[in-house]
Amino acid sequence: MKFVSFSKQGFVRAGVLLGNGAGHNDQVVDLAHPSMREALRGVAPQMLALIEAGLPDVVERIRAHRLAEEAKLSIASVTLTAPLPAPRRIFGIAHNYRDALAERGMPPPEKPVLFMKALRTITGAGQAIVLPAGIGGVTYEAELAAVIGTRAEKVGKDRALDHVVAYGCFNDISASEIIKTDGHFDRGKNFATFGPFGPYLASRDEVRDPHALAVSLKVDGRVLQSGSTRDMLFDVADLVSYLSVLQPLEPGDIIATGTPAGVAALHKPPAWLTPGSTVEVEVEGLGRLRNPVIEGSAPDA
Repeated sequence: MKFVSFSKQGFVRAGVLLGNGAGHNDQVVDLAHPSMREALRGVAPQMLALIEAGLPDVVERIRAHRLAEEAKLSIASVTLTAPLPAPRRIFGIAHNYRDALAERGMPPPEKPVLFMKALRTITGAGQAIVLPAGIGGVTYEAELAAVIGTRAEKVGKDRALDHVVAYGCFNDISASEIIKTDGHFDRGKNFATFGPFGPYLASRDEVRDPHALAVSLKVDGRVLQSGSTRDMLFDVADLVSYLSVLQPLEPGDIIATGTPAGVAALHKPPAWLTPGSTVEVEVEGLGRLRNPVIEGSAPDA
């Protein structure tokens, strides 16, 4: 089942997407509509609440109940937000694709390279990526995002995927030149809007194998990244297991699992993001995450 979060009349709530989020005839089933109340059994129609309540069970209840005609809205009548507008935490993983490591001439890391994305980075499909004036070179990074649904503490790889309840597209926007100057990821990964996410979350039953998905990215129609999750050094199960040893993972945590070859700095000339461009991330079966790029005010010193 495909889940979205959307705003209508100033109220953000969760819905079920009928379509892929890009079609003019797509619809959203409003889970806040009274006709869907029985299916939710008292769970608030918010994405985090659905995850905390056990998303696989919610999916089955919605299927058994039916998608009420009176709850259907045209996609043109709503504004999509990030499908999980307020995740608990965002774990980022760097240097996790073999093709990207080969492109850089880097040896593979012995363990996952972890950084954190701030919650202020989250923005939805169609919303602008804002480049602060004078920030220097900024890259896109097409990624598969995995969403945790049940608490995971020191779990083995063989059970790790049981704790993932949904997948989506993520774009880990990164101020590469700032990161190089700072010598760490903290500032350059965490400007507002630097975490486009969406357009929807697919429940795990929709994703047959998260380790066999095409991942691609275009800027203004030009393909700049084209890879596969098969090329991950540490796959989703590895990452869940590894992170759960460092600290318990909680429902609503997102893991952005890394990006394939082709980031901006590795093109000749570099393909830095520029205001006026449009970026499209596509992960097989998870829709297309499309965001315009604009310029904002200079960052604080």
